[in-house]
Amino acid sequence: MVLVRLHGQRKAVVLRIKEWVLPSLLLKIRRVSCWALLIGFGLGHPGQARSSDTPIPQDLTQLSLEELMSIEVTSVSKKKQKLNDSAAAIFVITQEDIRRSGVTSIPEALRMVPGIQVARGSKNQWNISARGFNERFSNKLLVLIDGRTIYNSLFAGVTWETQDTMLEDIDRIEVIRGPGASLWGVNAVNGVINIITKRAQDTQGFLASGIAGNEEGIVSIRQGGTHGSDLHYRLFAKYLNRDTSFHAGGAHDDTRLFRSGFRTDWAPQTNNHVMMQGEFYAGHGGQRSTVATTTTFPFGFTTGNEDVEMSGGHVLTRWEHTWDSGSDMALQFFYDRFERNEQTIHATVDTLNLDFQHRFPLVGNQELLWGLEYRYWMDDIRPTAGTEVFPPSQSFHLISGFVQDQLPLIPDTLLVTLGTKLSHNHFTGFEYQPSGRILWKPVDGHSVWGAVSRAVRIPSRLEDNSRLTFAPNDTTPVPLAFQGNQRFQSEDLLAFEVGYRMNAFDRLTFDVTGFYNRYDHVRGTQTISLTPPTGTLANNLDVTTLGIEVASDVQVHDRWRLRGAYSYINMDVDGPINVALNTTGRGTPHHQGSLRSLLTLPSHVELDSWVRLVDDLSASNIPGYVELDLRLGWKPWPNLDLSIVGQNLLDRHHPEAPSSPFLATQPTEVQRSILGKVTWQY
Repeated sequence: MVLVRLHGQRKAVVLRIKEWVLPSLLLKIRRVSCWALLIGFGLGHPGQARSSDTPIPQDLTQLSLEELMSIEVTSVSKKKQKLNDSAAAIFVITQEDIRRSGVTSIPEALRMVPGIQVARGSKNQWNISARGFNERFSNKLLVLIDGRTIYNSLFAGVTWETQDTMLEDIDRIEVIRGPGASLWGVNAVNGVINIITKRAQDTQGFLASGIAGNEEGIVSIRQGGTHGSDLHYRLFAKYLNRDTSFHAGGAHDDTRLFRSGFRTDWAPQTNNHVMMQGEFYAGHGGQRSTVATTTTFPFGFTTGNEDVEMSGGHVLTRWEHTWDSGSDMALQFFYDRFERNEQTIHATVDTLNLDFQHRFPLVGNQELLWGLEYRYWMDDIRPTAGTEVFPPSQSFHLISGFVQDQLPLIPDTLLVTLGTKLSHNHFTGFEYQPSGRILWKPVDGHSVWGAVSRAVRIPSRLEDNSRLTFAPNDTTPVPLAFQGNQRFQSEDLLAFEVGYRMNAFDRLTFDVTGFYNRYDHVRGTQTISLTPPTGTLANNLDVTTLGIEVASDVQVHDRWRLRGAYSYINMDVDGPINVALNTTGRGTPHHQGSLRSLLTLPSHVELDSWVRLVDDLSASNIPGYVELDLRLGWKPWPNLDLSIVGQNLLDRHHPEAPSSPFLATQPTEVQRSILGKVTWQY
């Protein structure tokens, strides 16, 4: 059982995992695991998904490509619309994509998306970004789970090591490349990732899933039920244990994490829907880090192993109402708690968020969407020799509103969307983020779209008023003291996008997007003193990016689908010679490719393969790589799913991500792995 002890006002969680039956279950699965090599290569697709109201079939080959392009998405305009009618670069990862890829985490699934850079720094650290600027805390990508932002206001990025759920409960992942700020607000600069879970009525009954391999073991349990005819619920628990990765000098990045949660969906009337969900997680993530031991020059440092304590949770509720006139509204509230303790930083962040939106029709088939949002967060950051924030505890407010108007100039042919987000924040005050989009459908099966948008990334707490001590690294040969800058401005983006989608043939779809982005006031550094070496942050870099993203889907046979994606990006960074100039963009590969094949054989046997190609990171001395994942699946009965997966089969190990100056931890290499998975439900 899980033993939770509360020490004072801080909730330190002690997990007595050794007393569980889960390790014995994992051991039994390991004993029966076997593996086989499969061969199959493919050319891939622009992902699609249905809305949660229309569940996706268990076998994607049941849907034609025309049906896939007609599936509804919600992240582009905060309303349901067909993928083919979206004036944005959107890619959707379906539940079937996740199942048949064999991935065991959300970051791994994001490798399918063109224009998304994914690199694994260790067993519990990921670098994920959209259209460049890839680093551990990518500050220009907004990530949400069921509408709840998980962008961390302290680090200005996502702590991917704590973001997880039962993969079987994910309905789809909608990924927008390019600005989404006119609807989603600040920090949605280069993209928005919206992870949408299934409704409780779609997860009824019992489900148990076990994964065991040479690199990780995962056990997930879910129970769904009903109370009356209009209330559905589910409860779940998940435990994962990941082994250490490879490093020539030895690695210490094993991870143990437990989480549990619930979701309820209540529909007392046909025009009302109330959803509530909550989750709690706790665990440890290993790392080998270099930390400061003194606050004065010459700075002292020590390198050693540590286990980072990670815990937190959230509660979210949303009420949706629809009127007979065709208008609708949604009111959402969530509370989120984040706790992290390591040698460099000890922090707690509490966030409360209230969001309202209303959509109603106007004359001439116009639709107006508007909304208001209020966010309040407070933090408590204990000082260490490497990190000190002033004051150590502080609270913040973010107030925003948006309006968006859709004008069908020519019904079913030409659609114009205009909108803007207005907000006020503690760090930079008033911000505006307008957007204009146009969609043209000259003939059936073809659509052309374009967009011009402005987006901003506001400063984080650490950038505003702090003192950070950095150890010597591969970009700075001497130790440095950095100070925050309370005059630090927002980073601005002016983005130009154009795209084309083709769905004119029964067995082929094609999607291509080109973009040109111009960033002003990007974070750089400037020197304050040479003795001792001291610097501060400054908005002294200008960046331009140019790129193309391609995705395709080929239905070779009724039982064989080929999918693939390719992206190219070039980053040009201008500014004074400083640390940030040398590091900005060094984690972004120029070329990426993803090739997948999904083959459904007789007797409910599935043969899937996935080839990935990533260009080298010359600035970080990380070579490019080609990797292969293979999966053999079998469903002997409708409620039993068995599979064997081989990941990263072409190399024993390979590096993917450079080290990060902040929270300087040892990067490790991704290893070849073999795993078996059993999923049973009734």
